[in-house]
Amino acid sequence: MHDTLSHEAPAAEEPPAGTQPTEVRPTVEAQPPAESTEPAPRRRRVPKPQIGRRLRVLAGVDERLLDRVPQERAWYTSLGGVVLGTATIAAISMYFAITQAMGASSWLAVFPVLVWFLFILNVDRWLVSSRLGEGWFRRVPVLAMRVLMAFFFGVIIAEPLVLRIFETAVIQHVADQRTEALAQLAGRLKVCNPVPGSQEPAAPADCKAVDTFNFDQSPIATQRELTARRTDAAELQKIVDADTGQLRGINELARRECVGDSGAGLTGQRGEGPNCRRLRTEADAFKRTRQLDANSAKLVNLRTQISELESASRASHAKFEAERETKIQARVAEERSHQGNIGLLERLGALHDLADSSGVLAVGIWAVRIFFILVDCMPILVKFVGGSTTYDKLVSAQLAVAERDLNHDIESEYAEREAVLRKRRAEIDLEILEHKAELNNRLHRAADRLSERV
Repeated sequence: MHDTLSHEAPAAEEPPAGTQPTEVRPTVEAQPPAESTEPAPRRRRVPKPQIGRRLRVLAGVDERLLDRVPQERAWYTSLGGVVLGTATIAAISMYFAITQAMGASSWLAVFPVLVWFLFILNVDRWLVSSRLGEGWFRRVPVLAMRVLMAFFFGVIIAEPLVLRIFETAVIQHVADQRTEALAQLAGRLKVCNPVPGSQEPAAPADCKAVDTFNFDQSPIATQRELTARRTDAAELQKIVDADTGQLRGINELARRECVGDSGAGLTGQRGEGPNCRRLRTEADAFKRTRQLDANSAKLVNLRTQISELESASRASHAKFEAERETKIQARVAEERSHQGNIGLLERLGALHDLADSSGVLAVGIWAVRIFFILVDCMPILVKFVGGSTTYDKLVSAQLAVAERDLNHDIESEYAEREAVLRKRRAEIDLEILEHKAELNNRLHRAADRLSERV
């Protein structure tokens, strides 16, 4: 019965007064074509690409609103790709910065790199997803603030990448600086620890206590003894020379007297006479009295001692120089061990020195730096260049409607609270009036009872 009624044509309803009656035609089921007895295939709905949707999430897009303007879907997909690209570059920069600061690669760098990636990703997402406002007076301050933030982040992100690009020159410059510093240290230690008694100048007054060494043995004592022996030998040489000259004069006078030479103080008679013997006796007495032979022997002994002391002094100097060189090398090795791996501050200083030393290199460094800064500022620049899209207008309209609804809800809630308060106030006033009426009734009843008593 139910199946029969369900296939019957519905009865025509009477048209309302004043309207023309419409012809009601019975419904006829559509018959499939004679040549095809199979049902038509259903059209499948093509799913939207998930990669594009995820990229648009990075741009802060509401897919429900974007479905109204599908023509702008590609633009916001590209904007999300720009945000992802800047965050990826920031993560790479952070990895380079951490590895350069540590001086070596480590898996521990993954955690700060991931945190920095998410931070920059969310900052750029906020920069491109929030509204710039309508009109230049509203857009320019917001844009300036966002560009300033993007610029500072770009400077922080760009520097490790610049260091990575010029890493070869930077490392070579740092190595040269370290070698030069070690050479200067070795030279200063040598100057502040001169060999005593050598031709080296005395230690300068600006030498500090850390620049001087304590030596096990010093050639000062040998040098002092050598100086004393040389002084004694020089003085004794003078005495021996004077006595020898005087003795030579006496012997010469005796020789001339004995050979019969004429002259002052000479007899002129040849042969060994009294004067000849006297003069020879005076020469022997002078030689014996002045201890010329003993002094000569003593001078020879002093010269022997001086020769030995000179050899000892040369050996002592060589030993002192060897010990000094050993101590200098030990100090240089200690300073080299303190240098360790090349850190981030050294790289920054080397990059600054390289930029100051070569104008061409400075231009290249700044070109690379500005390039990465512009890349990091790209999301907000793309957002600004794109201007207000239809999607932005839909978002503004939706926000306006939501704000109006919120204000209406707030006003309704406020009005409802006011009505409740007025109702409560009226109830209180009514209760007061009822209470007063009750008091009046009680007063009248009391007055009636009193009048009855009277």
